[in-house]
Amino acid sequence: MKQELKLLATEVEKKVGKPISVSSDFEKLSAHISRHHVHLPSGALKKVWSYLKGAEHPSRETLDKLALFVGYQNWNDFQENLHGEDDGLTSYEGQQRDS
Repeated sequence: MKQELKLLATEVEKKVGKPISVSSDFEKLSAHISRHHVHLPSGALKKVWSYLKGAEHPSRETLDKLALFVGYQNWNDFQENLHGEDDGLTSYEGQQRDS
């Protein structure tokens, strides 16, 4: 799961155009995601990036919302696309993803 989560975090950072690393980044990301009608508190986002460093474990709800933000239906859909025939290059919207 950790490798998949790293890929999801990379997709999020690509979408916002910058790395996410400090508290203010998580607050800005939370506000950015909320403009897409998805509520994800900065603390939940921070937990995801903390997990990547070996600390906390994000909730399924957080993973689903981040996957939705980058163009997938949910965390399972994101994982299936990573391991499917298209290797995660196509979102559920049918758009070709940048590799």
